[in-house]
Amino acid sequence: MDIIGERNLRQTWDDLADCYGDKTALIVENQQGAAASYSYRELNEQINQTANLFLSLGVEQGDKVALHLHNCAEFMFCWFGLAKIGAIAVPINANLLHDESAYIVNLCQVGLVVTAAAFHPLYAPLEQGNLSPLRQIMLIDACDEGASLPATLCFHPLKQAQPRQLTQVVALKAEDTAEILFTSGTTSRPKGVVITHYNLLFAGYYTAWQCALREDDVYLTPMPAFHIDCQCTAAMPTFTVGATFVLLEKYSARAFWGQICRYRATLTECIPLMIKTLLMQPLMPWERQHCLRDVLFYLNLPAAEKEAFLQRFGVRLLSSYGMTETIVGLIGDRPGDKRRWPSIGRVGMGYEAQIRDGNANPLATGLVGELWVKGVPGKTLFKEYYNQPQATASVLHPEGWLRTGDYAYVDAEGFFYFIDRSSNMVKRCGENISCAEIENIIASHPDVREVAVIGVKDAIRDEALKAFVVLEPGSQMSDEDFFHFCGGHMAKFKVPTFLEFKESLPRSCSGKIIKKSLC
Repeated sequence: MDIIGERNLRQTWDDLADCYGDKTALIVENQQGAAASYSYRELNEQINQTANLFLSLGVEQGDKVALHLHNCAEFMFCWFGLAKIGAIAVPINANLLHDESAYIVNLCQVGLVVTAAAFHPLYAPLEQGNLSPLRQIMLIDACDEGASLPATLCFHPLKQAQPRQLTQVVALKAEDTAEILFTSGTTSRPKGVVITHYNLLFAGYYTAWQCALREDDVYLTPMPAFHIDCQCTAAMPTFTVGATFVLLEKYSARAFWGQICRYRATLTECIPLMIKTLLMQPLMPWERQHCLRDVLFYLNLPAAEKEAFLQRFGVRLLSSYGMTETIVGLIGDRPGDKRRWPSIGRVGMGYEAQIRDGNANPLATGLVGELWVKGVPGKTLFKEYYNQPQATASVLHPEGWLRTGDYAYVDAEGFFYFIDRSSNMVKRCGENISCAEIENIIASHPDVREVAVIGVKDAIRDEALKAFVVLEPGSQMSDEDFFHFCGGHMAKFKVPTFLEFKESLPRSCSGKIIKKSLC
């Protein structure tokens, strides 16, 4: 049965406003602790006003508008406002610099970018260039300053002048593109993942099922709004069931658990970096006075840290696995089902998954190979990579099988176990070595705060392992100490050949270590 049919995001928001009216839909808290709140009716009106603003600027169905913003209410207004008029949002990672942003603008032929004054210098040269498609910049802040900048518009006064009912209704289909969401590009140029109205609506229903979301839930997240986790694991399922979505502008280890307790959040999500930094905070007597039912979690956390987190905060983890291309955590813990750490869970409704060898042949239970998943492109999987048919064909097969590029295995009960990203596997003397496995062992040393392991070219061994280590403040470790520890905790062929101590490791917006910046 098709649970979406021909529904679209415009119809969905109108229905949500009718169903839930004055119930709180969205709370956004900025870094200073100030919060703005919107009911379902108010949020739909803000979305309509924003849609009308885009229409007044000549934005038409199929046009692409970039959103270069930190977490804020304006992101939500624009994201759904563009969808209501059939235009396409192009969220841009707020940490990107000029060349990276320019690549996305040019690839997608973006004519308008909505951003903040702090990011204006990234786009002013594009706006003024003859070869760039960008023609207008609209700021959500610093309007007095922005008004004097050539061709720069001020979002709020222009929006407030618009009616609260949509002034133009275009025909929309469920398979229409709603946004182009770019991958992190950790190994090459980022690819634009084409996401449809159907994809986003399906994500709402699917993740609401997976998390057993209810109308009285409060889902709090600091995950960036331009990221698939925030959109399809948090925002869409929360709005789908009429619950309350709390969006934090940025994650602060010192403030986060207090925010969990203050908003009486029933669900949140944590990446390993968050768990590590939360454990470093001073113990507070009120830490267990929370309402959390589940903490959604994604991959790679040493067992000792996991246990310390659960014991200290009195929570449980809901593990899942997904990527931008899969839209949701299509493998994960399921409501009412047993959980088996460190498994990433079992296949969810509407999907299939297999472990295959290098020739795409299915492997037996317990054998490590590449994880392939099956869904429906444009519905339960992404539609395509924007303007990159060859890249699409290399991973997405016509019958709906998607090559994830990740190594895993499955046990006899259907529980999947993630091993590593294919780009994070090292071939050394004929042995496949998981960098994540080595990192977890090294991270168990009490003096190690962070670690990253990569493969480097080696004329004799094919590849050698190099470890980058950040020590705990005040700790000391010699090269000899490091290699002695490794030699006592892992097979000889897994011991890194090279070591470099660093003060910090480069990270993406979602907390992932950017290994291409290490060498």
